[in-house]
Amino acid sequence: MHEPASREFPWLPVLAATAVGGALRFAGVLQEPWLDEIWSFGLARECQRAADVFALKSSNNHALNTLWIYLVGDRPGFVLYRLPAFLAGLACVPLAGWIAARQGRRAAVAAAWLVALSFLQVVFSSEARGYAPLVFFSLAAFECAWTWLDTGARRWLGGVWLAAVLGVLSQTLFAVGFGGIALAVAARIARDGRPRKLARLAVFASVPFVAFGGWWLVNVRHVFNAGAPAWSALDKLSATASSAFGFPDGHLPALVGTLLAAAVLAFDTRSLARRGDLTWVAQLGVVVLGSLATVVILHDEYFAERYFLVPLAFWLLGFARVLGRLAERTPAAAFFLFALFAAGNTRDLVPFLQVGRGEIGTLVRTLAERSSANPIVVTSNFDFSVRLLLGWHARSLPPGRAVRYVPQRELPPAGADFAVIQRALGPEAQTAIRLGGRRYQLVGTARHAGPSGADWALYRREPDGVVAPSPPSR
Repeated sequence: MHEPASREFPWLPVLAATAVGGALRFAGVLQEPWLDEIWSFGLARECQRAADVFALKSSNNHALNTLWIYLVGDRPGFVLYRLPAFLAGLACVPLAGWIAARQGRRAAVAAAWLVALSFLQVVFSSEARGYAPLVFFSLAAFECAWTWLDTGARRWLGGVWLAAVLGVLSQTLFAVGFGGIALAVAARIARDGRPRKLARLAVFASVPFVAFGGWWLVNVRHVFNAGAPAWSALDKLSATASSAFGFPDGHLPALVGTLLAAAVLAFDTRSLARRGDLTWVAQLGVVVLGSLATVVILHDEYFAERYFLVPLAFWLLGFARVLGRLAERTPAAAFFLFALFAAGNTRDLVPFLQVGRGEIGTLVRTLAERSSANPIVVTSNFDFSVRLLLGWHARSLPPGRAVRYVPQRELPPAGADFAVIQRALGPEAQTAIRLGGRRYQLVGTARHAGPSGADWALYRREPDGVVAPSPPSR
């Protein structure tokens, strides 16, 4: 145990970053929900009592998020469902600043602003899922663990335990990042001069071990992969790197961004190690080992940007420390690097805030405007996703109007009234398609921006005709 480093916390710049980060996140909160959120709503509706949430076997179930949706009840919109994610994501801004303040005021300011403007942190702090709480509880676990080692105060150990329990119930990947934190704690315990090292490490790990093991026994080992669209590991990792570090899309820009990010991590690690600060162990444990473990665990299932949010948050802390040290000697260079990061993330934030996760609700309301049928029969090329999205948005149709989804293989000879094609849309959507021998004409499109959402092209059945071959089913 040693005296903790004094922290001069720059309240005004951090509060300014929190305000900006809050505005960006709240703009996302007001957008339409996307598939995984509506899916979570459906899971919550299946539960007869609150305890049933913890027995759901779907990989889409983030227990605390689903529990919140269950407790809130059936609402017409998703703003209230998104409240825990919004608050957790917002709290990450000052918390990141507080953690970085161990290395000085400049690092604290940089950390707060980096987290506030991070595109991926903004996106996943504005949707009703467990990812923003996952990041918050990971940062909180690290801060509590480090303060416990500094002071020996048991309340901070209790904070670690609480963060571990709530973290793994927010999203199971919490256990992966916590492994890196535990590795750093073990390194500090091994280095200090206090006795009973193994006993102290066992006490630290006791509640998290029980929580992780209990959750695995009760839930995780029974969970099935709830399904995913066609995907490429290389494409997903490339998209993650580009979005995380603010680089343009594409494999080459993503590679350049990853190499530069690795250089930042190496510089931060070297600087911390030279000062004898074992924070570098946590950095490598969470950012490097945590990312590799995520790839190994999920390589047969599905990758997505959101699975790397905790490594990204810890990398941002390291980048903030680098900027803080650089600002002491060359403020212009530090500001230039920060501006590059901010500009790259703004490039992604602007379309996300303008377009969102897809204005599918507008297209669904078009159904009632363009057809007198009741119920309105709809089919698509992607049964699972379109059925869920259509079911949610059909709730906003005028009273007495209904929509019935029918898979292509079950369509009557007359076909459907409307057909939805869900896939990435180019600048111009196909103006006409053919499904089941019937011709459909384009009515409208809905596009999304960012890692969450879907593109839709809506078609209305027209008299028979010959058009280009129908798009492939999914």
